[in-house]
Amino acid sequence: MSAAHPPSFRLWLFRAILALGAPLGFFLALEGGLRLTGYGRDTAFFIPDEQPGFVRSNPAYTSLFLPASFDLRPINQRVAVQKPAGTVRIVVLGESAAQGIPVPAFGFVPQLRALLRARYPDKDIEVINTGVVAINSHVVYQIARDAARLSPDLFVVYMGNNEVVGPYGPGSAYLSAMPPLWLIRASAWAKSTRTGQWLGAVAARFAGARQPTREWGGMGMFLDHAVRGDDPRLETTYANFEANLRDIVRVSKDAGAKTVLCTVVSNLKDCPPFLSLHRPDLTAAELTEWQAAFAAGKLAWRLEDNDSAQKFLHTALRLDPQYADTHFMIGSLALGQRNMERARLHLLEAQQWDALRFRPAPRLNEIARSVARETGLVLQDAALALGSDPASEGEITGREHMLEHVHPGREGNYRIARLMAEGAEQALGSGSSARGPWLDSAQTAAAIGYTPVESFGLLQRTALITREPPFPNQLTYAEDQTRTAREIAAAGAGRRDPSALGRARETLRAASAADPTNPDLAKLAVEVADDAGDLAGALAEVQRARTLQPANFALAADEAIKLSRLGRFEEAEKLLLATAAGCSPRDLAKLTPAIADFYIRTKRLVDGRHWFEEALTRTPGSLPLRFFRGRLAQQAGDLPVAEADYRAVLTNDPANEAALEALLSLLAVQGRTKEAEELSLTHAGFQPNNQANHLRAAQIHEARGQVAETVQALGAAIRSGPVPLPTHLRLANLLYGQQRRAEALDQLATAWRIAQLEDPEAAPTIRELIHRISHEGDKP
Repeated sequence: MSAAHPPSFRLWLFRAILALGAPLGFFLALEGGLRLTGYGRDTAFFIPDEQPGFVRSNPAYTSLFLPASFDLRPINQRVAVQKPAGTVRIVVLGESAAQGIPVPAFGFVPQLRALLRARYPDKDIEVINTGVVAINSHVVYQIARDAARLSPDLFVVYMGNNEVVGPYGPGSAYLSAMPPLWLIRASAWAKSTRTGQWLGAVAARFAGARQPTREWGGMGMFLDHAVRGDDPRLETTYANFEANLRDIVRVSKDAGAKTVLCTVVSNLKDCPPFLSLHRPDLTAAELTEWQAAFAAGKLAWRLEDNDSAQKFLHTALRLDPQYADTHFMIGSLALGQRNMERARLHLLEAQQWDALRFRPAPRLNEIARSVARETGLVLQDAALALGSDPASEGEITGREHMLEHVHPGREGNYRIARLMAEGAEQALGSGSSARGPWLDSAQTAAAIGYTPVESFGLLQRTALITREPPFPNQLTYAEDQTRTAREIAAAGAGRRDPSALGRARETLRAASAADPTNPDLAKLAVEVADDAGDLAGALAEVQRARTLQPANFALAADEAIKLSRLGRFEEAEKLLLATAAGCSPRDLAKLTPAIADFYIRTKRLVDGRHWFEEALTRTPGSLPLRFFRGRLAQQAGDLPVAEADYRAVLTNDPANEAALEALLSLLAVQGRTKEAEELSLTHAGFQPNNQANHLRAAQIHEARGQVAETVQALGAAIRSGPVPLPTHLRLANLLYGQQRRAEALDQLATAWRIAQLEDPEAAPTIRELIHRISHEGDKP
């Protein structure tokens, strides 16, 4: 001991301990006192469940890394603390793609479970999904540490999509710096202590009104946080990713578990860049030349005039090789010629220079491969297999497998799940277990309850994502929205088909019989029973789902609505009020539509208004409570109170579409047309996704002869979702009348592409109009 630690070192260590003793003692005393008084909350990913012997996912977990007001939650699930004998416990780590956005029931995690259950019928396969929206490797590392205490047999890692835009990344919209990795981890530890939570609350109280509450705004929050493809901060991002990944592997090894690493897949073929930026040193003269070449190339590309498009776009590329949209269009032209090597090269360049970095750089997948090689882990190369890697061969990843930029569709999820299942088998070994054949895609779909009827909900949720910024910035946005709208309409017709609903119910019955503890199957059965008009069946399924998951206000609300519609009002009220009494303020706000529905349905408007009044005294700043109090007042005929509530909501939240539409309807009933018009125009700028209001504003402006404002409103309507073909033509005509010929041609070219999907007979006429305008020179 003396040789290793000389007296001078021991003296230094003794003094250091003495120096730290006082503050450490103070911290321990404060921490203990706060815990004894019940202050703060458990910040672990898994927290005690109301059912003894079990833990549940912590709905507030992400507040360690993200603003608590974002309310981004893990999947609601329950796990036994002691792993049952004979159980193979697998933990999947990742972000929103792992969670299964937009419909977790159809993601690769439930498909992985279905594949392994069928492959090993004598084993109890348990797959825990820890994926969460918007997190990255900094958060996943902490989740892995917490999951390790549950005696997992295997970790499956699928992460990398949010390294730049997630917590502490250079493109983060809610953190202003990239602190060192040790400081990131120290911050997470500090926030996990009651002392850290108390200090944070004190700091927030002092900040007060200077820091307004921020709600999660999806990908649109990151529009002002561009990160160029050559940004030097990316090197730190890659280094942090590698450090976190290596530490996840270490955590797994220390827990006695195996690890499977997966590369992540991105959409190259059908996902144009979200934001293209010019190279910083582009001169004014070069920019002028570039603009002419790019505009001509884009028009030719839209019109499928491939030779002209090639010529002009290559000129633009020579002038500015960093502009992402140019690479995308050249790549798609090469794809049309089946030059897959050239297409993949340019499509990857388009992804590399996309300054809103929601798709993972190939470098991250290279890091995963390197770590797997060095540690001897199983690697399943999904990016290579599905066609999104530079070394991939054959087809390039597109909408066949992906819903949008990084979230796989049902078939893409199957491909990834199958790779994971094979990797799990390789990592764990089959032992003496009897092995069945791997389920194919259709059999796996049946096992998880996916049927053609369910495609309607999947498409609808995808449409909600892709109508939000930054998707409207994409080159193919309008035609993509038209295509999705047509698919939704077709799926909706199928969902109303009694024979299709019957087949879906049979599929779900069989799946539930084979997997009776799966809450997803029960929730899917609720939806199908609802569509079939079987309220009693839907009620039975939602009650079954509630027994299979931890307490869930959404399921309780759904059960109460069904009880109410069956005339079982006393049970519905008891359930609603009991749920409301145990809700957090945020969950209570989400419960209010069900409570309002109950009081309106039972015509107990006085009781309902009284309940909302009391709730507002407890949480006076709740806008949902205020809105639904207004709704009840309107139902009771008390229009002044309803109007005051709607206006109060809009004053505090000008982007609240429901309040605007309710107030406009109220004004219309009273014949206050002018007030309604001004209200509509005032709020158009605050509600970029309210297409109905944009079209309404366009009509108002047009009636007033305000052409420029009409153009602006129509453009906003088109950016907020699919519109009929005549709307595009109307906008093109107005642009042309304003002598904005280039913009008019671009709009007509978009209309021509949409006509090929929506109204093929109109396409030749539009093409002829484009030809005529294109050859007018600069004449008005």
